[in-house]
Amino acid sequence: MADLLDIAPSTAVAIVKIDEHRIKVRGVSVDAIASIVARFPALKSIANGDGGDIVSRLIAGCGAAVGPIIAAGCGHLGEEEYEQRAATLLPDQQLKFVEAILGLTFPNGLSSFIELMMRLFMGVSEGGAKPIKVRFKKSRSPSQPSVDAPALHPTMQ
Repeated sequence: MADLLDIAPSTAVAIVKIDEHRIKVRGVSVDAIASIVARFPALKSIANGDGGDIVSRLIAGCGAAVGPIIAAGCGHLGEEEYEQRAATLLPDQQLKFVEAILGLTFPNGLSSFIELMMRLFMGVSEGGAKPIKVRFKKSRSPSQPSVDAPALHPTMQ
C-alpha cells in the first residue's frame, strides 16, 4: 500500500507559446487558489455558491483575477510586477495561459473540482448520503455468573 510520502508532487508542465517566446506554466496549488479567491470578491461569491449563472460569473470574476492567475501559474504568486504584466497581455494570450494553467490545475475539469468541493462542504459522500443504522437492542451478557461461585473482589496491593 502506498504512503503519502510515496506520492511525488505534480511535475506536469505545459509550454505556452507567445510570439517567439516559450513560457513554462504549472498548475496552481490549493493554497494559491485560496489566496487568489480571497483577493477577489467575485471569485469568492462563486466559491460560496451564491446564486446566478456560474459561467458568466466565473468569466467576470476571472477577468479581474487573470493577472494573478497567470502569475501564479508561472511561479510568481503574489508578485505584483508579474501580475500587472500578465493583466496587460492580449486576451488571446491570456486565454492561452489560463487554458494551460486550468488544465494542469484541474486535470479532471473545473466542474469536477467544483462538484467535489460542493460534496465536501455539504457533507455528502461520493455515492450520496448514506443512512446510519443504530442498534438500540440491549445485548445479552455472554455468560451469567454462577450462583455458587464466591464474589471476587479485586484487592489492591
